[in-house]
Amino acid sequence: MTVGSILTLLGIWVAAIVSPGPDVVQITRQGARSKRAGVWAALGVMTGNAGWILASLLGLSALLTARPALLAWLQLIGGAYLAYLGVSSIRGGLATRRQAARAVHADHPSGPRDSVTPEAPPKRTDADPTAGQAWRAGFTTNLANPKAVLFFGAVFAQFIEPGMSWGITAFIAVLLIAVGLAWFVSFALAVRAFSARIAENSAVIDIVTGAIFCLLAAVMIFEGAVGLLGG
Repeated sequence: MTVGSILTLLGIWVAAIVSPGPDVVQITRQGARSKRAGVWAALGVMTGNAGWILASLLGLSALLTARPALLAWLQLIGGAYLAYLGVSSIRGGLATRRQAARAVHADHPSGPRDSVTPEAPPKRTDADPTAGQAWRAGFTTNLANPKAVLFFGAVFAQFIEPGMSWGITAFIAVLLIAVGLAWFVSFALAVRAFSARIAENSAVIDIVTGAIFCLLAAVMIFEGAVGLLGG
């Protein structure tokens, strides 16, 4: 692989991870809970990406290119899981909004009041996730990420040359993993700079996150079904 090919692959990789998608949405959602959760979710995302990178370098991309039906099945499975994440996220956001409404009703019963005291943002109905829970959220979201499936199954395959030396293979893996790790962890930390605003709108973030996941799930399931039926 030439230096130009490596730089081209790196540019495509940066564009892929920076563009909004399920990984970024999940890190934002976890980061709304705590900085630790956001960072661990970012580490989970990159654990999944590292697996994709290593698997692709070891032949997964070529296998997916040669067997389109396998890619279609991955899209169906990933879409089903994204749908599950989406529904769970929407339910969590709606539960938080209902709790907030009950809290406002309890603190402001009907009848005149002499003064109004500013209210703190409502607490979430779910406790802050543990490091393991946040990591699993990022990891499983990445495995079901349609961008990851398509990127490594189609785009990445174009840069893998038969008979590449182990040195080049290791260099590419380390480069892509390091760049991805730097981006996702930096993004998770940046989310906390807006923690107050995010906390105030955590229920909306959950609902929007769920809607995005459900939309992506529908696209993945449709494309997977078309791939199987067309094959």
